[in-house]
Formats: sequence, C-alpha cells, structure tokens
Amino acid sequence: MLAGGYSIGSPATIDVYQPREAAPALADTLRAQLKPWSQEELDAALEPWPHAFQERHTGLFPAGEVSILAAAGREGKTTVKIGIAVAMVMQHTLAGGLISQPDRSVVVYSAEDDRAQYARKVAAQLACLGAQDASCVRERLLVPNLDDPGLASAKTLVRVLDGQPLPTGTVEAIIEGLHPLTESATPLGLLIFETASTLSDAEESNPGFRVLVLALKRIARELKVPVVLSHHVSQASLANLSDLNVSTTDIRGGTALVNNARQTGLLVNLGSDEDPFPEGDARTVLREMAAPGRPERITALISLDSSKGITPPPIFFRWVTTDWGPAAVEINAPAGIAERSWRKVLEMVRARRAGIRSEVKDEAKRAAADACLQEVVQIVHDLQVQGELPTCRKVSTGAGKGADWAKPHLSQAVKSGRLVMSFEKVPRTQGQTAVYRVPHLSGAGQ
Repeated sequence: MLAGGYSIGSPATIDVYQPREAAPALADTLRAQLKPWSQEELDAALEPWPHAFQERHTGLFPAGEVSILAAAGREGKTTVKIGIAVAMVMQHTLAGGLISQPDRSVVVYSAEDDRAQYARKVAAQLACLGAQDASCVRERLLVPNLDDPGLASAKTLVRVLDGQPLPTGTVEAIIEGLHPLTESATPLGLLIFETASTLSDAEESNPGFRVLVLALKRIARELKVPVVLSHHVSQASLANLSDLNVSTTDIRGGTALVNNARQTGLLVNLGSDEDPFPEGDARTVLREMAAPGRPERITALISLDSSKGITPPPIFFRWVTTDWGPAAVEINAPAGIAERSWRKVLEMVRARRAGIRSEVKDEAKRAAADACLQEVVQIVHDLQVQGELPTCRKVSTGAGKGADWAKPHLSQAVKSGRLVMSFEKVPRTQGQTAVYRVPHLSGAGQ
C-alpha cells in the first residue's frame, strides 16, 4: 500500500461529493482567497514561466504542465525524444537560444518499449559523445524497467471502472517514487511518458484523455517538472504532410488531449538523400532550407501552440548512424530560418515551392518549345530533300497542325541559326512568300 491508501494499479477514488457540514469550511476558505493583488504578485508576474528549454519568454516544455509530442507511427518519436533528453542532460541548447537549466536529470517512463529497447537508443546517442559527456548521460538519463515483475501494474495510469475512466494508484506511486530525485544534486528536469495509448486502458476519446492528462498534470505540478506525453497522429492527417499542413487537429483522439495540454508539437520526417520525398514536396523544400547539403535524414520538431510562453521556432535533428542504430542530434538552422516562428517558416516554404513550381512550369514550356523547334527543322529538312519549297503552310501541314502553327517556331529556328529564310515566288501564290531551308544542306532543292 502507498500513501493515501492506494496500491499500484488499483483505481484511485475521486470524491465528487462534499458533505453538507463541510460546506461552511469550504466557503470560509474560498472567501479568504478573495483578496486584492499584492505588489509581490505583480512583480513576480514579470518573470517568464519556467520551461525545460528556455530563453526569456520563449520556451519548450513548460514546467508543471503537460506537453504533447506526436508523430506518425515509425517516424522515430523515441529516437528524437532521447536526443532531447541528452540535450538537457548535457545543457545543450535547442534552436540556438533555448537553454536548459544546469545539472538536470531526465526520466523516461515508457509503457511501450522495455529497458533493453531504450538501451539501444541511449547507446546510439552515447556513440556521438566524448567519454566525459557519455558518462554524464549514463548517470542522469533514467529509464525504469516497467517489465520488472514488481511493476507489472505500473504501466497503467488510467483504468476503466463501471464504464468510467479513473486514475490508478500508479499516479501516486510515480509522485512518491520520483520526489527524492527532484531534491537531489541533479534534480529532475524533464519527465517523458510513452505513449498515450499504452498508459491508459480507456478508449481514445475525450473522457479517457481528460483523465489521463489531468493525472499527468498532477504529477507535473507535484514534482514541479515539465511532463511530455508521446502520442500518434491520425491516419487522415498523413495526406497533409506533403504540403506541411499540420495542426493540433492532426493528433489522434478527442480534443481533450490537446485542450488540456499546455504545449503541442509534431515530429515530421523530412526525408534523406537515400530515402527522399518528391522534389516539389514541402518536406523536401524544408529539408533543403534547414539542412542544405546534408545527406542524412532530417526530422523537424514543430511546436504548434503554447499557452505558458512564446512558441519556440522549429527545431531540426539529423540522424547519425551508429552500431546501435540511429541517434538524433540537433543541428542549427541557417540564419534565414533560425529563430523564426513556424508560421513564418511555413510561409517561406510555400514561397519557395511556388518558385519551384514556376521554374518547373517554365522548364516544361521550354522543353515543349524546343520539341516544336526540332520538329519544324526536321520537316523543313524533309521537304527540302523532297525538292519542295518549305513554307509555313507546308511545315504546319506536315506537323498535322493549322496553317500558321509553325510560324513562331520557324522564326525561332531562324534566330538560332538552325534555318535560313528567304522571300521567293512560290507556285500558286501571289507575291513573295517566306521559304525556309536548312543551311548547307546538300541535295536541297534550291
């Protein structure tokens, strides 16, 4: 049994009924809170809300709150989140100016993958570090093994009882178990939960998600740390990725998940030289803008909204190949897009795509015009060989077109020197008619 009478995995009761005799005491407490603002409160409001990574009022993952980080399946959510965890442990900046607090630990609480799976992810990141940094990460990036027999019920934060989703005693156990770490020499700086679908027995609907987020929010506020919940996007949203039309509505399930969180972000694979998206795809355009010349896979962390600070700019990670699999390492975006909001970056992507489309369209026009030019030159050649006078009408007829179709192409061929033109008397015509010939063609009827 744990504090409060809970046992791990058992449903926690929610007291929604207040006895009549408790009402006066509650009323007195409420009345006591109806007080004017103090100057100390107003002065404190000048300070930005603390985040896991922060520069003044711009922040990633607010403390004491729940953030959602979603992606399509098999898109490398865990790889990137371990990369983020390593950045915090190493006091590494993200997006250039988002600086984590010093000497912090990170806990990854996963009901999805076991500790052995995370060992590969961590080892891959360690392979990118020097000995001293690697030792620090090994000490401070903590992943409890929830497959341990003593933690069989610890994977479930929400159970369903009589059709109602309720938080389990695991919530209390997490708070009690991690509290000493918050007061250690390397206090807890970030708590990552994976994933929404595996931590709850409830359906992916508003009632179940609301209970899950409120349970995580309680953990975040009791421990005073940022909590990040991993989740998936809907299948329907995948069709919008080629245009990077991403929004919070892409996140799978009910609106309660997003509405009760304080920051929402998406991880988007931008492709690689080995496995690229099409040339005009918005993901390809963004990859070329954010990581010009890099052949490896690039992933973007796109923050969509934030209610506790200014939404940070997109953050980009390159995938490094190691003996243990890929590691995600943040890269600094070029000055043109660094520190710009996602809305501004998306505007730049759309402008670049429009330019690419225009270039492609112009190239197609040039190719079509060149093909027509080649055709008229060949028809002129053939008419000459046959001893006929190549006029515009005859060339157009030879191409199966209207009488004047060949005129602009013949004019271009003359300008480029591929044909010569002279005015001559042509049988059954009045006056002089333009006649076209291939220069220096032997055997031409002249």
